[in-house]
Order: sequence, then structure tokens, then C-alpha cells
Amino acid sequence: MGKGKRLKGRKVKKQRSFEDEFSSRFAVNFRKELQKSEIWDQMVEEFGEERAEELLNDIKADIKTGPLSDESGDSSEDI
Repeated sequence: MGKGKRLKGRKVKKQRSFEDEFSSRFAVNFRKELQKSEIWDQMVEEFGEERAEELLNDIKADIKTGPLSDESGDSSEDI
């Protein structure tokens, strides 16, 4: 394995770790803000506090990296 391949592998591992960490922190912050909002009161009223907590804990953040579809240069608007 050459040096370039090793460095690329390390870069990919660091990038995944950052994405995982960012996703985790984003979800935690979203949950905290949701509990402070009016929506939380509506969820508790509709589902009960125990079920609302379960729903809250099921929230996951799916972070996608890379260029957005309009930034790729593939659309006719980019020409």
C-alpha cells in the first residue's frame, strides 16, 4: 500500500468521524429545542409523556455531505 492510499484512508476515517459527531450533536440539540417548543406540549397531550419521550429518543439526524444537486454543475442552469 502506497503513502497516498494510506493518507486517503485516514482522511476518510476522520471525515466519517466528523459526520457522525456532527449528526449526533445536531440530533441532541434538536431534541433539546423540541422539548422547549409548543410542539412538545402537543406531543405530550396527544401521546402521553412516556410515548412522547420514546418518539423524542428515536430522532436521528441524517447528514449528507458533498455538493448539493444544483452545485454539481450538471444542470442546464449552471451553463
